[in-house]
Amino acid sequence: MALNLSKFKKMKTKVSDFLSKILIAVIFSIGLGSCSPNFKLDQSALSFQNPSEPVTVHGDQIGLSVKYKIAPNVFAPKGIAVVRLIQTDGDQKAELARELLTGSKVKSVKGRKIEETAGGDGEIGFSAAYNGENTGLEYWLEVSSFGDSKKLIDAAQKLLEKGTTYTPSPENTHSFRVKITNGVSQLSRTATHNTTPKGIAALFVADTIEPFEATIYFEVNKSIIRESERKRKEIEQLVNFLSKTKEILKIEVNGYASPDGEIQFNNELADERATEAGKFVVRSLKSSQGLKDIQYDLSNTNLYVQNKGTEDWKGLLRGIEFAHIPQKDRVKSIIENTGLNSTEKQAQLQSMSESWEIISEDYLPPLRRANMIINTKVAPRTFEERLELIRAKSTDISASEMLAASEQTSDPILKAEILESAKRQYPADHRSYNNIAVMDIQNGNLQTATRNLDAAAEASPNSSEILHNQAHLASLIKDWSKLGIVLKRARSNDIKMPEFEALSAIVIGKYDEATSILVAKGPSKLLALAQCLSRDYSDASKSLSGLDRTDPTVLYIGSVLAARTKDATGLEQNLQALMSINPQVKNSLLSDPEFANYRQESFFKNLTK
Repeated sequence: MALNLSKFKKMKTKVSDFLSKILIAVIFSIGLGSCSPNFKLDQSALSFQNPSEPVTVHGDQIGLSVKYKIAPNVFAPKGIAVVRLIQTDGDQKAELARELLTGSKVKSVKGRKIEETAGGDGEIGFSAAYNGENTGLEYWLEVSSFGDSKKLIDAAQKLLEKGTTYTPSPENTHSFRVKITNGVSQLSRTATHNTTPKGIAALFVADTIEPFEATIYFEVNKSIIRESERKRKEIEQLVNFLSKTKEILKIEVNGYASPDGEIQFNNELADERATEAGKFVVRSLKSSQGLKDIQYDLSNTNLYVQNKGTEDWKGLLRGIEFAHIPQKDRVKSIIENTGLNSTEKQAQLQSMSESWEIISEDYLPPLRRANMIINTKVAPRTFEERLELIRAKSTDISASEMLAASEQTSDPILKAEILESAKRQYPADHRSYNNIAVMDIQNGNLQTATRNLDAAAEASPNSSEILHNQAHLASLIKDWSKLGIVLKRARSNDIKMPEFEALSAIVIGKYDEATSILVAKGPSKLLALAQCLSRDYSDASKSLSGLDRTDPTVLYIGSVLAARTKDATGLEQNLQALMSINPQVKNSLLSDPEFANYRQESFFKNLTK
């Protein structure tokens, strides 16, 4: 049979094309398979630590950290996955954190490598400011898996772009989402220390020692008392007081210099200022009607004490405590550094030109001074006599006797009038500022209380009563930064305020530290709160057991504890008691994520309907 070459060639070509197509398909299939185009992670492949309670507020911050684990033998060598932490608020979505996971053979993008046989684990989280709003927030973990093709890699990278706007996973990718927690818990914001503001007693007893204190300010590098200084109200009060004094027990004078310049010169200048202030007091005493004939010997240490003058670094540190100065923390660290001498401190501060300009203009001049304390005996007066002198703005009545008058009346309006008069007449005396601040706190005038306490602290920064009241007020207005400053000052003066220390620890999330501070003081709602926040539910229950069941905070902590430990009966009992005391709490309970798992329970619906 004859062979048709033309047909054979055509047949050969068709067979060759057919075989080529098969080979290409096989190669494509092999290549595509190695790129894992159908790679999928589902919920069975990923486990995570699901918090048993909502996100907790720490001060003005919220944060969440989720640990997850990829099971062995599920992550393809050429697989890619994006893990995202999503926040939802109704229909609004925001992306809080993201992480890229890649198989062991992926080289085109960099991410956390997941070994196929071993699996892997990771952690994703966020921290952000929180203003107490958006109580309907929810948090989700979303996982999207991709293959290692250019198109899918581009899609994965888009999901990793910066920004908080939520971008849905691209089509043809496998994604799933699981809820991490119901929202933001307000539990830590119930942290309070119920205490009473402290007044400062006048401790005024007739015919006993009564100190009168005044300060003379000097020009830079000078020890001469200026005429303008002699006419300043405080000094005129001193002269008037001395002119009418019948008996002087002791005079104490301290001289100071601002810490700028050569230290030996400053110390000598401070001594000269003290000497001039002492002479000023003695001259004023010699003009006194009852004391003009008495010879005052400045060498008599039973009568006159002049302490060695010094440049006043401590005074500068106190002066800038609440000041707004650039690089303030560095300034304070230089001043507090005991390893530096005066010259070295000055050099370092002067190198900070902007900070030094403010310090030298605003905070050094008040340090150039001499302080005088004159101890005298005073005669007793009736309340009516004292009130008459106060209303006449007489300088015959001392600050302590004015405070004593304020203690004699139960009329709050009259008490406030006396204390305000004391503030005006003796602006350097911290007690009247403190005691009027106590009244402000009791009346809910917290802004006025803040101003008065700041003035009291400026006059006497180490007073235990003022520090207590500042801490109390800071906790009332939730000014945690101010509370921290007050506690630091208390610690530096060895003043113990354990409850406020614990409160400060709670608001920044150091629950174990708060517990260790409070446990020695016995059960309290603050201790129960710290234990509940640190998930020590057994001890929290013990701490709550003996507390006042009519206290709304105690009942709320008990409700949260019952919800977290899945004690439906305990939750119902606590909520019933809470609602009976404060029915207005209903709306907040409905939106409180601590009780999200119980909103469909009949008892919860009945309580909140």
